[in-house]
Amino acid sequence: MKVLICASEYYPYGSGIANVAYNVVEQLKKMGIECSVCSPTGPDIKIPYLEGHGRLGLIHFWYKVSKYFKDKADDYDIIWLHYPLFIGKIPFKNSLVTVHSTAYGFMNENISPKFYYRLSYLLEKHCLNRFKGDVRFTGVSSKTCSELSKILPQDQYITRILNGVDTSIFKPAVSKDISRKKFNIPLDSKVILSVGRLVDHKMPFLMLGVFNELQKRTSDKYTLVIAGKGKLFEPLKEYSASHNIGNVLFLGFIPDSDLPDLYSCSDYFIITSKYEGGEPVLTIAEAMASGLPCIASPIPNFKIIESSKSGICVDFSDSKKAVELILNFIQKDNSECSIYARNYVVQNLDWGILADKYLNEFKRIVPE
Repeated sequence: MKVLICASEYYPYGSGIANVAYNVVEQLKKMGIECSVCSPTGPDIKIPYLEGHGRLGLIHFWYKVSKYFKDKADDYDIIWLHYPLFIGKIPFKNSLVTVHSTAYGFMNENISPKFYYRLSYLLEKHCLNRFKGDVRFTGVSSKTCSELSKILPQDQYITRILNGVDTSIFKPAVSKDISRKKFNIPLDSKVILSVGRLVDHKMPFLMLGVFNELQKRTSDKYTLVIAGKGKLFEPLKEYSASHNIGNVLFLGFIPDSDLPDLYSCSDYFIITSKYEGGEPVLTIAEAMASGLPCIASPIPNFKIIESSKSGICVDFSDSKKAVELILNFIQKDNSECSIYARNYVVQNLDWGILADKYLNEFKRIVPE
């Protein structure tokens, strides 16, 4: 089977789409599937992408894809497309479309800029509805699938395949000290880790505020470690300094190769997002694989944390109650949470398991 993978980002550049596409491709190759990857950075076929232009950049990328493969589409048995926004003719027939998040979701959650997401939704709806009814769709969360059901025709095939993690790379550490020294993290402190882009819908100011109140309520030493960049990076540092919030460590961008050490030397993982596309988001999958009990906002994508007994979900908008719940959680023995978290991802979210699910979808489109 020859598979063409088209994505607007690919590992080691990018985040959600890049990681899913790369990790599934690596597993498919181990199964003997011939894979060719087309993205702005290759590695097999490079098609340029207009950085900094939002949805217009995506439209331009997919236009270039359609032009490039106009007479080459029949060279492949299956085309795996990640959030394809074709304005013109779609050159592919045997396609599986995977959607990681939707503009509809951002619009529906009133995430700014509202006008941008409204326009993006109209564009998204137009492009995704241009695929014929026999094209199969997958979403990386129950919420994404629900959103797709509102965007696409009622009889459109949509199935859920969750995000995954490499459980051989992300795993608990025998000793935390060496890695903590590597990142200049205090050895005598409990570490609450946040990893991800610092953008509005992830609500990082709420996280800082709750951590500040948490420190006032306990004599135990905790350090909030924030890994990631984004437009709110500098404003968050300024906010932390102006409000005298101590024990916060801003690491900035951390290379993927260093993330396993960062997770494994921490004690807890925290995420305060009001909206996400993935289930779980990749950072939660990585944290759970590393044996970290999780503290998360109560959105549908994070229900997996409580259902797997891997942590708690907290309404961060009620800071007083949030602090109380978090303190009660982190001041008790959570070794069982660590075991449950690790076991859950090994049994359900390993990339090998998820690659099998994608391969089954491919076979439904083109039986061997």
